[in-house]
Amino acid sequence: MKPSQARITTSHSSSITELRSPWSIRQLTEGDVAGVADLFERVYPQQRWQSREQCETYFRRIFFANPWRHLELPSWIAVEAGGVAGFAGVLPRPMMYGSRPVSVAVGSQFMVHPERRRTLIALELVKRILSGPQDLFVTDASSDEAKSAWLGVGGVVPILQNLHWTRVLRPMRYTIDLLEKNRRLRPLAGAARLPGALVDSLAARLHPNRFARGDRVTRLEPLDAAGMLDAIPELVESNRALRAHYDERSLTWLLEEAARKSRHGALRARAVVDTTRLLGWFIYYARAGAINEVLQLTAREDSFDVVLRRLLIDAWEQGATAVRGRVEPRFAPQLSDQHCWFRREGGWTLVHSRDDELLESIERGSASIGRLDGQWWLRFHDR
Repeated sequence: MKPSQARITTSHSSSITELRSPWSIRQLTEGDVAGVADLFERVYPQQRWQSREQCETYFRRIFFANPWRHLELPSWIAVEAGGVAGFAGVLPRPMMYGSRPVSVAVGSQFMVHPERRRTLIALELVKRILSGPQDLFVTDASSDEAKSAWLGVGGVVPILQNLHWTRVLRPMRYTIDLLEKNRRLRPLAGAARLPGALVDSLAARLHPNRFARGDRVTRLEPLDAAGMLDAIPELVESNRALRAHYDERSLTWLLEEAARKSRHGALRARAVVDTTRLLGWFIYYARAGAINEVLQLTAREDSFDVVLRRLLIDAWEQGATAVRGRVEPRFAPQLSDQHCWFRREGGWTLVHSRDDELLESIERGSASIGRLDGQWWLRFHDR
């Protein structure tokens, strides 16, 4: 057992005494990364890092080498008897509200040692984060327990930011995947795999290119950070009250880090262009035989339906069973027209701000805070 773990692990007979042990909250330093990695392994034993060194390197890269690092918005740890008993990661993210710069703290990897969850460590970590100088705090991968605690400290759970859309592309394969996740129904999934593949193949032959009907003449082009930055003023800044603010260095770093999250598939970024102009772009993880997760779908007000259809065509060609992304409320009608269905699933998106105007912008759906702007793209579980 590692020394830092030994300081925290208790026997049953001494658990009551240990729960009363003193602990303190302080800012994370690079020297604490090994202790945070110890805590991560204890909280997430299913994590798949090939070595402790790789895990620690990733923590350092995300929290100490990100392009937005700001000393006034640090990450925090709870220390007890020399060991790390809790961790609250923070990534600063600059955003704009209209023409006003906004300081945003994105929460990531909130953890408390399993044997310390009956203490006030979690509450004190949350209070320390929310007392920071940021204009807005956002986290988008929280558990049900965290959501309940969040409401108790004045946080907000925005309904619209917690909705996801899904468009099924290969219905039989998608259904079989759902059956395979249920242990009792798994034998049925195995028996249905071959006939399901035949049904999906027949449907493709009967309705080829069904998403392209009524489409204008468009083409796909590779998309990079420079191309996104050139188009953001016209496509995003003109119609989003609250939005991320990038420069070439930060956006390049973000896309490179997102591409490392290979357990979802290969990151695929494409611009949709017609004969005269850029209509928008999509960024998603392409993986055959699986639900393909969308990181960002951006388009002109009058072209969202076209960009969405091109995404569905591209995902179909990549072998996706379905496509899933976070709902942007202003485009809900176009998503519905393409037979997408909406539901809340996965981690919760939670926000907190002392600025009522920012909160109202989020709650009425005029904020652009997608998966690429929060912590969803991070890959703390390797591959």
